[in-house]
Amino acid sequence: MASVLWLDFEGVVVEAGLTDAIIAEFGTHPPAEGADGSERSLAAAIATIEAPREEVESRVRELTRLRPGFEELVGWAQWHGWLPIVISTAPDVCVETVLEDPGFDRVTRHCGRTRQVYRWRLTYASPRGVELEEGFLLSYAAALRDAGDLVVYVGEQVGGEQAAGMAFASCTGGALREALDEGERAHGFTTLDDVREVLEQEGEAWKAAFASGRG
Repeated sequence: MASVLWLDFEGVVVEAGLTDAIIAEFGTHPPAEGADGSERSLAAAIATIEAPREEVESRVRELTRLRPGFEELVGWAQWHGWLPIVISTAPDVCVETVLEDPGFDRVTRHCGRTRQVYRWRLTYASPRGVELEEGFLLSYAAALRDAGDLVVYVGEQVGGEQAAGMAFASCTGGALREALDEGERAHGFTTLDDVREVLEQEGEAWKAAFASGRG
């Protein structure tokens, strides 16, 4: 059994808005305001990007603002027996570029996969590089559950409701916090220091309860 700290990308690893900024800058037809944020709508938006991959990656590096406390949270989690995994619909051209720092080489990540096609256009597929299926986040949530892993979900973005609901516990902020119902193991956060404090206070009890089947 692993103790998994599921980290969303936007709003946790980086300040929210990086993927949208890249699509707005390089996409030929940026998505309309209010797009639902699903994997399929994201794929449609990314498919309009027409620029060399290296140029997009360079711009990602320029725009990236790591969320304050992210490095400290990852270090603390690894030291205390948690497995931090970034699982997100954000594309690899953002996720992998941000996490290329050697300090994050032990952080597992699963994200949308892009590849260069006709001219400079990108396409977007599931993390396994196959044809996109709606709801791949739920596939990962189910796989972790079926493997018998304890999962704590950390995220802020609307669209993570079901994955957060399938986790043993959650730390949510922003719009996602507002969209979720209250729960015994559902905690809010404003900063990533808040997340670490919740894990310090509740983590060992969660592990014991999960191992004994009291969850």
